Amino acid sequence: MLDQSFSVNNFRKIFDIENRKGIFPKYDFLNEVREITKEIKQCNVEINDKKKYIKTSDIEELRKKKDELLVKKENVLTSELQNLSEKVTTSSYNIDLKILNIPNSKPIYTVEKLPEHFFVMKQLQYNVSKAFGVKQSNRNNIVSQVKILLSDGFPKCVLRTDIEDFYESIPHDKLFERIFGDNLLTPLSKKLLKHIIDQYKLLSGNVKGIPRGIGVSAYLSELYMRNIDNAIMSLKGVTYYARYVDDIIIIFTPSTSEKDCFSEVLEDHYIGMIKEIIETKYNLLLNKSKTVFQDMTKKQDNKQINYLGYMFMVHNFKLTVWLSSKKMDKYKNRIVLAFKAFLSRYNVTEKKSRRLLLKRIRFLTTNTRLKNNKDNIMVGIYFSNRHLDDHSHIKELDDTLKEQIKKLSTTINKDIYDKIKGQLIKYSFQNGFKEKKFSPFTTKELTEIVKVWQNV
Repeated sequence: MLDQSFSVNNFRKIFDIENRKGIFPKYDFLNEVREITKEIKQCNVEINDKKKYIKTSDIEELRKKKDELLVKKENVLTSELQNLSEKVTTSSYNIDLKILNIPNSKPIYTVEKLPEHFFVMKQLQYNVSKAFGVKQSNRNNIVSQVKILLSDGFPKCVLRTDIEDFYESIPHDKLFERIFGDNLLTPLSKKLLKHIIDQYKLLSGNVKGIPRGIGVSAYLSELYMRNIDNAIMSLKGVTYYARYVDDIIIIFTPSTSEKDCFSEVLEDHYIGMIKEIIETKYNLLLNKSKTVFQDMTKKQDNKQINYLGYMFMVHNFKLTVWLSSKKMDKYKNRIVLAFKAFLSRYNVTEKKSRRLLLKRIRFLTTNTRLKNNKDNIMVGIYFSNRHLDDHSHIKELDDTLKEQIKKLSTTINKDIYDKIKGQLIKYSFQNGFKEKKFSPFTTKELTEIVKVWQNV
């Protein structure tokens, strides 16, 4: 039986999961827990130190102290989580949304940074995910599969599309049919979800859609799309279908008679089938500007498909994978912003600004392991783009970096420029990719590094 309660036990599970990720919010109620944790760590250090000198009596005293601290920590944490659980299970408890308007972007929604809201939102995500069995697709797995299928040499047609204003377009009536149409969710979970949607309607003025930025929205969108996924996968001629959020790719294998049709006929036929499901039956819209159909049933030159940050190029049935132009532009923009940030502050804090510029370029051109992450996640120029099979075009990024370095010569003191140039020319996107170079950064450093690129 799935435990969906907003209880101490479930909140403790959430605490352990989030704490292992190393990104737990710094709520005041956890200050005492953190202090006790520091004492426990110090005990461990002293125990290991004493072991070198084999002082058994001292070690036993330290172990006893550590055990007492562990009990104290557990009691404090349980007491605090009990208070939160009691607060959120009262009839008056609710979550109010706030809207964040970001320039050149769709509005983002958030909740007040209270510990009770944090635990409730995490439990809601768990409840929807487990009750309905929904989860987001694995991006790397999809790209790997698409690479294999596009390079197999068999005749096919490929449709790449996404859904226009995806989160803002999900109809409430059909979504509520899924949420309230059975007894998979508890009454409290349903109540909270209904309140979140009502808050969104009030703030957005929209009679449909779910709030971007709220964690549970990702699960609700997956729940709504499940029937669409199943309907498309069951269509005649569909040999592969994948969706990452609202980015969709479909591979069709035409019948013998269809192979003789003109590409325009095949395009109208296949897109028509997809529109019938997505638009007519489920009240969403395909994004026309991002809907691309490629007929690969005949040996032809240069078929290109942009998907999930990659450009898949098929030439005479041979596949080459590059970064998409959009992702290339994103990297170039980050290079430019790093230099702009330096120029805006170097007159005030030259040394600090210079060090931060170097860290940002080193971060962009190399790879790193995310700190305090038990999954040992690695990111960077190689690990974030590992599916490239031709990295020669990454030279464009090195060229952009060189241009920005050269521009500095006309805007800053020559001595400072010579110093910065000597350090910056050591970095290369191509080398970082080919050699899988690693650079260590602390969590504090990473936060400072990426700040200049956020909300852009």
